Amino acid sequence: MKKIIFLILISVVLNLSFVNALDVAVENYYPTPVEAGDYFNVWLKVTNREEAAVEGAVVQFKPSFPFSLDPGEEEQIVIDKVNAKSSVTKKFKIRVDKEAKEGENTIAFSYKDCSGCVWKEINMPITVIEYQTMFDIVLQEMNTDGVFFAIANIGKNSANAVTIRIPEQEFFRTDLISASIVGNLDSGDYTIVGFKISPVDKMNEEKELFIQIDYTDPFGVRRSVVKQIMINPSSLLRASGGVADTGSSSVPTGFNRAGMQQQSSFYTNVWFWTSIVLAILLFRKKISVIYKKIRKEKS
Repeated sequence: MKKIIFLILISVVLNLSFVNALDVAVENYYPTPVEAGDYFNVWLKVTNREEAAVEGAVVQFKPSFPFSLDPGEEEQIVIDKVNAKSSVTKKFKIRVDKEAKEGENTIAFSYKDCSGCVWKEINMPITVIEYQTMFDIVLQEMNTDGVFFAIANIGKNSANAVTIRIPEQEFFRTDLISASIVGNLDSGDYTIVGFKISPVDKMNEEKELFIQIDYTDPFGVRRSVVKQIMINPSSLLRASGGVADTGSSSVPTGFNRAGMQQQSSFYTNVWFWTSIVLAILLFRKKISVIYKKIRKEKS
């Protein structure tokens, strides 16, 4: 009889070691959706349901295509203590394979209450999309009006409410304006934007000019991409002095020119419309003189 009771007690103790006091769930992940070839963060919420604290719990990422960790990233996180009826949050930085299929992909984690406890697994669907939008940028021309860039949407998806700006940087600065609103760029479209740019100091060697592209993706998420292009500051000085210096690059071939949106700097537009108004006024004055002359001859 005593032997039976002893075996029952051992069985209860063993079963208790396999009972999880914790609940683990994916609390959030960002960005949403995630992009193939990019990274995203996952936050796991670890909740202790019991009246006693839990020590030595472990949460673990389970690599499976298309999700993985970079070398040096922790695959397991040991939680020293989770107080009774409380929660803690742990974060994993996950890499998405560039060959990931578009749509829902399952990510897996496992966890246990202690070193002697069994693992439990949780799965979560993660929405993956192909590269949101990819941009190519080339130097188009430098002249007395400014520096002009051709910017093409070479990605799969459209880019809406596109704004091109020259952020503050070490080697270059903008005069008058630093941003230009382009509008929408469908896949395969390009636009030309111009800025009045000058070097901060006199330099003879090429330096990186940073250009920021802000846009809204098809999911309504506002995104920013920073591109670099090499520019020789001395070329800027020659161009601003009245000597045109055309860049060796040109607009990428194969793009839809019908979608081109010519963007000019503010001061160029002002001179254009001023010229139109002056021409109209001069034309009206000339017509008035001719009309008076005709009336005088008839009388």
